[in-house]
Amino acid sequence: MGPLNLVCAKGILMIIKKNIFTKLNAVIFIFLIPILLLYGLSNQVSVQVVEGLLQKEKSNQLEFFRKQLDATALSLAMNAITLTRDTTVLGMERVMLTGIEQQLNQIESNVQEKLTLQSSANSWYNDITLYFPSVQRTLSTSFRQVPYDERKLDKSVRSPGWSYRPDPDRPDTSSFVYYAGGPINENGKLDQSLVIVEMAFYESNVTSLLDQLKTGSKGDPFMVDRQNHLSYNRSSDKQTTSAVVDALFQKTLEEKGDFVTEIGKKTYLVNYVYSQALGYYVVDYTPLEQILSPITKIRNLFYGFIILLLAVGIMASFLLYKHVQAPLHALTGVLKRFQNGDFSVRLHRWFHSEFDFVVVRFNDMAGQIQHLIENVYEEKNRSRMATLKQLQAQINPHFLYNCLNFIISSANLGRNESVIAMAYNLSDYYRYITRLDDPNTCLRDELKLVKNYLEIHMLRLQRIQYEINVPEEMMGIRMPRLLIQPIVENAIVHGLEPKMGGGTLVISGEIIGEYIRITIEDSGVGISSDRQQQLMEQLNQPMDETVGYGLWNIHQRLKYWYGETSGLEITSSSTQSGLCVTIYWKEGYDHDSITAGGR
Repeated sequence: MGPLNLVCAKGILMIIKKNIFTKLNAVIFIFLIPILLLYGLSNQVSVQVVEGLLQKEKSNQLEFFRKQLDATALSLAMNAITLTRDTTVLGMERVMLTGIEQQLNQIESNVQEKLTLQSSANSWYNDITLYFPSVQRTLSTSFRQVPYDERKLDKSVRSPGWSYRPDPDRPDTSSFVYYAGGPINENGKLDQSLVIVEMAFYESNVTSLLDQLKTGSKGDPFMVDRQNHLSYNRSSDKQTTSAVVDALFQKTLEEKGDFVTEIGKKTYLVNYVYSQALGYYVVDYTPLEQILSPITKIRNLFYGFIILLLAVGIMASFLLYKHVQAPLHALTGVLKRFQNGDFSVRLHRWFHSEFDFVVVRFNDMAGQIQHLIENVYEEKNRSRMATLKQLQAQINPHFLYNCLNFIISSANLGRNESVIAMAYNLSDYYRYITRLDDPNTCLRDELKLVKNYLEIHMLRLQRIQYEINVPEEMMGIRMPRLLIQPIVENAIVHGLEPKMGGGTLVISGEIIGEYIRITIEDSGVGISSDRQQQLMEQLNQPMDETVGYGLWNIHQRLKYWYGETSGLEITSSSTQSGLCVTIYWKEGYDHDSITAGGR
C-alpha cells in the first residue's frame, strides 16, 4: 500500500502547479504520442511486410515463368540439334545430290512427316525449316513457301543462341529463331554444312504466357532485351511499360532483383529476372498504391478515431478541472512540504467528500515512507561500506608501486621491451578492476585479467611459472567480476614469493554434474591443516582483521549470487606442495541481482 500511495502522491504533485486544466491536457497529449508512434511503427512494419510478401510472390512467379520459358526454348533448341544428326535428314541431302526424283519424293515425304511430328510435339506454335546449302533448297513446316536466300541465311546462322526475327508484314508471325548445324566458326563457309536446321517459335507463345502471368494479379508483365525490343502482354499499358524500361536500364542489373520507382506520381514495385536461353529480361511492375490501399484506409480511420478520442479527453479534463482542482489545491501545501523532505508532516483538514479518504491514506503513507526511508538510508550506508571494502581488496597500492618502480628501473637500464610489456599488462589490469559499471563478466575476460596479473609478476620476479587449463566450452560462462584474481594474488604473495627458488601456479576448470569448479593450485609454502580449518570457519563469520578481505569477499559474493550450495574451499594441493583454493557454484542458478549487488 505504501509504494502505491507514494506513486499517487507524486502524480498529484506533478499535476498541481498553477493550471490543472493545462496539465491534464498535456497528459492526454503525452498519452497519445506513444500510441501514435507505435501505430506509425506498426503501420510502417505492415507496409514493409506487405511489400516483402509482394516482392517474394512476384519473384517466385517470375522465376517460375523464366524456368518454363527456358525449358521450352532449350527443348526446341535440342530438337533442332537432333535433326542435324538425323540419318533420314542427312540421307535426303545425299539423294538431292544424286537427282533421282523418285527417291527424292519418297525421302522428302518421310522428312516432312518427321518435321511435322517434331513440330506438333511441342505445346508452342513453331516452325522447322531445313536448309541444304549444297543444293540450295529448303524444306519447312511453314504454310508459306520459304525461299533459299544464301546471303540472309549466312548472316542469320552466325548469331549464337536464340534471336528475334520481326515480320513487318504480319506482326502476329514475328518469331524467335535458333539455327543448328551451321559453320563451326566465324570464318567457315555456308556450303561446309550438310544441313542447317532453323527452329522458330512465334512471339504469340510468349504473349500468351505473359497473359497467364498477368491473370489474377495487379501487375503488368513484359519481356525486354538489351536492344530495347519489348514483348508485351495483350492488355499491356505500353506508355507505362516504356517508362519502366527506361528506369530498368538505369540500374546495374543482375540475374534477378527488384526496385521501387516512381512514374507519373505513382510508385511501382519492379521485379525482374534474366532468361539465359533467350537473352531477355522478364519484368513485372505493380502499383503499390493499389496493394496498400486497405492499409491506407485503416490508417485514416485510426487517425480519425484518435482525433475523436482527443476531443473526449479534453472534455473530460475540463470536468476534472472544475470539480477536483479546489480540494487538490488545498492539498498542495502539505505535499510540497513532503516533497522538500519534511516526512513528519500530516494532514489535519477534512473536505467532507471522497478526498477525506485521500487524507487518511496520505497520513498512513507518510508514516510508512518515513520508516522506509530511514531503513533505506541505513541499508545504503551498509552497501557503501561493502563497496569500499571490495575496492580496498581489489586495488593494492603496494603492488602498483612495485610495478611502477620496475618500469622506472627497466627504463633506466634501457630495457624498453620490458617497460612496454609491463605498461601494457598493467594498463589492461587496472582498466578491468576499476570498471564498476557492470558487475558481470565472462570466464574468458576474468582469465585474461589473471593472465595480465601473472605476466606482471613474471616480469618482476622471473621465477614464477603458470598454467591455465580451462576448457574452451567454459570460457563463455557468466560470473561476477574479480572472483579469481584475489585468490591468485594470495597464492603469489603468501605462497610463492616467500618460497626460495621458482614456483608454479596452475588454474584449472571443470564442470562436474550441475556444478562449475575453478581451482587455483600453487607450489608455495602452504599452510597447516589447522590453519585451513580456521580459515574455512572464518569465511562464514562477519568480517574481521583475522581473515583477508579478498577470500571473505569472494565466499560471501558466491553465496549471494548462487545460493548456499556455492562457495570457496581451501585444501592442500594434491599435485603440488602448496595450497589449493576452489570456487564452485551451481550452473544456471538464477541469482538475485539486488542482493548480489547488481545494478
